[in-house]
Amino acid sequence: MATATELLTAVETAIETRLAGGAVQSYAVNGVNIAKASLQELSDMRDRLRREVARGTMHGRVYADRRGYT
Repeated sequence: MATATELLTAVETAIETRLAGGAVQSYAVNGVNIAKASLQELSDMRDRLRREVARGTMHGRVYADRRGYT
């Protein structure tokens, strides 16, 4: 399970990767559409995680390991 700090790092990396053109938001393979988090969703996640890291707590929430947000 990832901590808020680890998730924040992953989300910031995803934003940087998306902005650098290293990842797409959506694509289709054999008729199956795949959509990843939008930049707005990533920014919202980043802001929330920054607040949680600054408070030093996760308020009892359990976060799944979300590596791969790109």
